[in-house]
Amino acid sequence: MNITTLHSTELPGMLTDSALFQGVDFTLIASELGQSHPFDVEAGHVLLDPDRVNHDIYVILDGELLVCLEPLMPQPLVRLRVGDCVGELSIIDARVPSAYVVAAVKTRLLTIAKPVLWQMLANQPVMALNLLHVLSQRIRENNVVLLSSIELQRAYRSKAESDGLTGLHNRSWFQEVFPKQLELCERTGQQACLLMLDIDHFKRVNDDYGHLSGDQALRHIASVLRSNLRSTDLCARYGGEEIVVLMPGSDLLQAQPVAERLRQGVANAPLVLADGRALELKVSGGLAQWQPGTTLDDLVRSADQALYEAKSSGRNRIMTSLLIKDLRASQA
Repeated sequence: MNITTLHSTELPGMLTDSALFQGVDFTLIASELGQSHPFDVEAGHVLLDPDRVNHDIYVILDGELLVCLEPLMPQPLVRLRVGDCVGELSIIDARVPSAYVVAAVKTRLLTIAKPVLWQMLANQPVMALNLLHVLSQRIRENNVVLLSSIELQRAYRSKAESDGLTGLHNRSWFQEVFPKQLELCERTGQQACLLMLDIDHFKRVNDDYGHLSGDQALRHIASVLRSNLRSTDLCARYGGEEIVVLMPGSDLLQAQPVAERLRQGVANAPLVLADGRALELKVSGGLAQWQPGTTLDDLVRSADQALYEAKSSGRNRIMTSLLIKDLRASQA
């Protein structure tokens, strides 16, 4: 850090673009400017950090500063340029800085000590208003950073919860969300049904058309299901060619038409392959009604049993199961 010699009469011309000094009569703060010291820092110099108490406000006369969560962070949160100031938050609330401030290039700064700043504000009240504008801008910048962070977290979470092939929710999401939805149904006294779907003769699709076409078939069926689901239905890829759909607020009589619509939607939408061939796809489904006091594992077993019956009965159909009720009766 190098102290730079500047005459106090030179500073007003260098501060005309600073938000902090807009509308200021520099003759009324000439003494305070004389107590403020310009200095140069090299690129990479850490001006502020969360481990060091700060007692000054800094105004950029030339160069650029970066606000970062880490001192060597490649993507800064904010870039501060000529006329911007930094350090105002920590001298107002008397707490350590909340982030690192690092010189992006060789930068010239004007340092104003806390007592000197207070005297400037007393002599020129317009500076207090300017400082409020600076603080409000800083809050807005922080809000933008926060919103960007939230959006990024949502994107990461969405990626972690999505099946990479089909775009449906994955097994981990199913295991986290479905039990919570059943708990909600129990608290609110709602019914719920679980549908387990399986692609008929999917091994034959892979053997006859190749695994790439098999992947395409999975994506196609997932797309057909999404377009036929209700807004309240929850859908996830359970594993392999199995897909599960939870229907909160529906009993068997209400869920059966939905399940049948999904089955018919797949049957009526053949997949057209790249070579022009139409691949007719079918699904079988097992539908089970949840009862209060039973677990998701019980519900899955019940739906899986119904799916087995649908496969054994010729495929391309939906079978229902009352296994949950039978289970509760046997435990009574």
